[in-house]
Amino acid sequence: MLSLYGRQVALRLEGRLRVTTGQVPEHLDSTTVKSRYPRRPYVHGWRVRVEFSDGNQRRMDVLATAGFPFVPVRTALVDHPPAMTWPHVESDGILCLLPNMAECDPDDPCAVAENLLGRSVRLVEDLLEGAIVERDFREEFLTYWAYETHTKRTNLVSLLTPAPPSRVVRAWRGEGLEVVGEDAQTLARWVRNRFGSNVKTKSEDAAFVWLDKPPLPADYPQMSADLRKLALASGPAAAMPLDQIAVKEPTSLLAVLGATGRGGPGLIAVNVANPKRSGARSRSVADPVSKGFRPGRTPKGILLKRYFGAGQAFRSSVQRADAPWIHGRGRDSRTERLLKSGVVVIGCGSVGAPVACALAQAGVGRLVLIDNDTLDWPNVGRHPLGASAVDSNKAEALAQRLQADFPHLRIEGRNGYLQEFLHGDTELLGDANLTIAATGNWAAESRLNRWHVEQRRANPVLYAWTEPHACAGHAVAIVAQGGCFQCNIGRTGMPSFRVVDWPDDGHGNEEEPSCGAHYNPYGPVELSYVTAMIGDAALDCLLSPPTRSSHRVIAASQRRIDELGGRWSDVWLAEQGVDGSDVGVGTVDRAWPHTECPACGLPPANAEIAAA
Repeated sequence: MLSLYGRQVALRLEGRLRVTTGQVPEHLDSTTVKSRYPRRPYVHGWRVRVEFSDGNQRRMDVLATAGFPFVPVRTALVDHPPAMTWPHVESDGILCLLPNMAECDPDDPCAVAENLLGRSVRLVEDLLEGAIVERDFREEFLTYWAYETHTKRTNLVSLLTPAPPSRVVRAWRGEGLEVVGEDAQTLARWVRNRFGSNVKTKSEDAAFVWLDKPPLPADYPQMSADLRKLALASGPAAAMPLDQIAVKEPTSLLAVLGATGRGGPGLIAVNVANPKRSGARSRSVADPVSKGFRPGRTPKGILLKRYFGAGQAFRSSVQRADAPWIHGRGRDSRTERLLKSGVVVIGCGSVGAPVACALAQAGVGRLVLIDNDTLDWPNVGRHPLGASAVDSNKAEALAQRLQADFPHLRIEGRNGYLQEFLHGDTELLGDANLTIAATGNWAAESRLNRWHVEQRRANPVLYAWTEPHACAGHAVAIVAQGGCFQCNIGRTGMPSFRVVDWPDDGHGNEEEPSCGAHYNPYGPVELSYVTAMIGDAALDCLLSPPTRSSHRVIAASQRRIDELGGRWSDVWLAEQGVDGSDVGVGTVDRAWPHTECPACGLPPANAEIAAA
């Protein structure tokens, strides 16, 4: 039922259709629409007749949902050919004209409807002409294949690289799920990461068949023989993995088929059963594939003909879960490099943990998380982990969750102090492409800086922290050239530069009702700006490492500073070149210069010479 406003607009649209089509549109009430389109949400419509170039007159419907005019109308070809004859025409005649992210003007629904009707007529004319039929069926083959699958469930997941050559791969079957991987080892690791170390990881052979072009609906396998015929159409090499598996007479054979459509590679799947296990009524189908021959002596040609015979082929869709697809749908050029990168995150509190999550989402191939602390109730409000992880080690709990969420990555959590790893496992940090220190502990980070200087600062170390109330965040990338971390940090860990000054003690920290218990007050919303900046700085270190040590700062808004009773520091105002106006909500890159410090041991000029 249309709303009052919807009925008013519908009357205007009906008048526009009269003018546009030169006829009185047939009004379609709710009952008529629902009987004609029972699976659709339409409640109102109009039917017009259109004369096409082939001399035939065809009826077209303009259909509205209860959300009209805020939900645009759809069009349908009433006099349509059988399903899968024309692309873009669904089985009930609904025309697919707009991509899923298309937006329409809700303030001019009549113009939208006229436009869609005009496009619908042009589409039918193109389909009658015929040039786009085969092209669009092939280019958008995933959509049309999905219409013809035997199950609507998306329970087949692929970890495969969707590219030639055709090859034998491996398949794991769990409860309600099948996963296909390149080899048994890769597949088993993914399954254990996703479902836990106790899950059984036994797998079996499956075929990956690369087609030189996507299939047309007429080529979709109906019988087992059709699967092999489809593969052979792309050459003997495409059918090779099918043959290699079939000669072993498995109970069933899963084939994942790949081809390139307009938007890139896509995957579909066909499963065929061994005819001797199929339970088919036909004697010719139910006979064992090796009947009449001693075990293992059936001629290959006969065995293949029997295996790929008249048994049914079960078509299904495939969900891609390979790393390039997850991290950018195969279009992000950074993915390959990030997957080969390793990052150590030291400190998995409210700053380090969100950064670790972001790096996992970005696709960093290996993450090692280090923290000696357990999650407590006050942490829950601003930490990625929730109540279920209270009393668990932050690094181990976060790693466990991220490993299950991103089973294609290698994520490890370690319970311990930074000093322990610097003393007993220096290779861990030495091999990392990037180390992120978000401990908020000067003793730990000064020790890390000393170690980094001793290693001639070979790989970047990124130090990250937030000022009180998360009114400013800092990310300092230390590399071979420029200052070490301590060059601009005081003897007790106070940075020589800060964005906001606070009254009273000058630190802006808060105290719990217990001896010596202080904390940095901020919530997760304002903190998100800081952690996003740190994550961005981390990606810069991995993808475009800085040539000199650098300092990135993000500042909050003037309004927030005022509400909290702080003020911009004189140094910040001087650097920004203003005198008290709003200089927040932005990211600034600064130098991190050499100074004479206990860690470097050299004045700036000599340090530059030594580093060179």
